[in-house]
Amino acid sequence: MPKSKKLHQQIEKKLDQLQELLDNIQEVQNIDPNDSETWDPDTLYGLVENLKEILQLLEDQKGKQIDDFEKTIILEAGLCSLVDSYQEKKDD
Repeated sequence: MPKSKKLHQQIEKKLDQLQELLDNIQEVQNIDPNDSETWDPDTLYGLVENLKEILQLLEDQKGKQIDDFEKTIILEAGLCSLVDSYQEKKDD
């Protein structure tokens, strides 16, 4: 499979995951700062977890090991890096 096709599939998968997490965040819009009855701690803690997962999707997941060139090893490329790589391949 060509590298750009593989990148395309990885990007699609991460975008689907991102959309799902963003859909979960929509619950927070029901919280009204002027109405304490809508202040739901479970919703807020759920928001925190969803935001952490979104950051993990977007950012590279790096290991604690360092390669021969003193760079941290990337365990999994984040969506931002994948899109950058895809654009570079597309421009070539």
